[in-house]
Amino acid sequence: MIAHLKLRRLRGSDHSKPRMRGRLAHCEADSWNFDPRYTQGKCPICGWAPPGAPDAPMWLKVANRMDWEMFGLFMFFDLLVLLGLIVAHAAGLLPAATRHR
Repeated sequence: MIAHLKLRRLRGSDHSKPRMRGRLAHCEADSWNFDPRYTQGKCPICGWAPPGAPDAPMWLKVANRMDWEMFGLFMFFDLLVLLGLIVAHAAGLLPAATRHR
């Protein structure tokens, strides 16, 4: 009985509309099935977003826009400068701080 109802519903479907099968969406432009939860709500090939697809949270959108390699490079540079200052201070290469009375 249930299989008969599902077949009747599939038979009457319009193929020009986007289909959501469970969690999968089907992009008609490139005949690709994808899960919008893992592709930030869009087709990974053409960027089409199915209606009602979940959108990425704001923190994920911001994190994807940042260039994390450059951030890491600047943090590495800061760490090297800090370590260089510590070594120079320990070796006595930095001028001594004078105290005013």
